Amino acid sequence: MKRLMLFDLIMAIFGAIGAGAALIPGGAASMGVTTDMLVHAPFNTFLVPGIFLLVVIFGGNLMSGILLGKGLGIGAYLSVFMGFITGVWIIIQWLLMTAIFPIQLIFVMISLIQGTVAFWLIRNDKLPVPFSAYQH
Repeated sequence: MKRLMLFDLIMAIFGAIGAGAALIPGGAASMGVTTDMLVHAPFNTFLVPGIFLLVVIFGGNLMSGILLGKGLGIGAYLSVFMGFITGVWIIIQWLLMTAIFPIQLIFVMISLIQGTVAFWLIRNDKLPVPFSAYQH
């Protein structure tokens, strides 16, 4: 559980870096990303993607890491969900930007690893489904 916790906290750091690049004026441009890539997107700036990265990707992975650090099984379920959300986020980027970058491929692989490891942990440790109506 500790390794998945560290993995999720590292993912949170990556989310914070991406959010910072998107939300700080000139941050995206300094990383080689221009608003020209948003030609098919429903917005003209990186504000919306930056907020999504900050709230969902950073926040979700941070929360998952904290829950796992406290030994709560719900953190593993959240980690599976965050792996899925990260993968979907990258696919949406591909569709909106009509381009695929190597860093995106890396993050798709990372999201698959995150989801797989968390799912394995759930199955291996037989973690109960959170908020289930099952009574012992």
